[in-house]
Amino acid sequence: MATIKQKYRQYLEENFKGLKIRTPIFFIGDFGLRFDLEKGEPDTDEYFIEVVKRSTSLFEAAFDPDDNLFLLFQEYKWRRKKIRFENYCFKQISALRKEDVVYSVIRNVYEKDDIFNAALLKLKTNRINYKNILTATANTDFPPRQPRFQFFSNVEIYFINTTKNLIFHMYDDRGLDIISSEAETLKPIYTKFNDWILEANREKIDEIMLSRA
Repeated sequence: MATIKQKYRQYLEENFKGLKIRTPIFFIGDFGLRFDLEKGEPDTDEYFIEVVKRSTSLFEAAFDPDDNLFLLFQEYKWRRKKIRFENYCFKQISALRKEDVVYSVIRNVYEKDDIFNAALLKLKTNRINYKNILTATANTDFPPRQPRFQFFSNVEIYFINTTKNLIFHMYDDRGLDIISSEAETLKPIYTKFNDWILEANREKIDEIMLSRA
């Protein structure tokens, strides 16, 4: 019987040409959307309310409650640092057991000889308090805002929807990327949230989406 890690690698090979996941995923996927989460003055309550509203709305457009997914948690490895089961992200997943998490070390993600700790889970959307995870991502660079991931910890969280064949990654309070193996999968999200498309990448996104109208 295949392990979770084997299923994960097989899935990426069959649907994303063996994609090695790293940020920004928008630039390494064949079909992608890039969204602007910012509105107003940074480090104000109104600003973060809008960031969480946008990121949550986009997540809910990309994932249905019964969708199957892999959650990939990556963190830059500093000295003997490890991903702990008690970390904030894992606490947002209902009924999670220690044996459900598969740990590994990934090398050469961005530069030669860099090292990341990684944790992989296989579950359904309805077990995840994704709003809390997205909120923590938004707050990371703004201590003492809570909840948040450790400042400068280089945490990366990827939601890989195996039901719809798309990958969702919020990189920080500024924005998030969604890529898919098929442009048609992204069309409804592109249409509904067109006003939030990041202007710096709009021309490329429009070219891809409109050419498949």
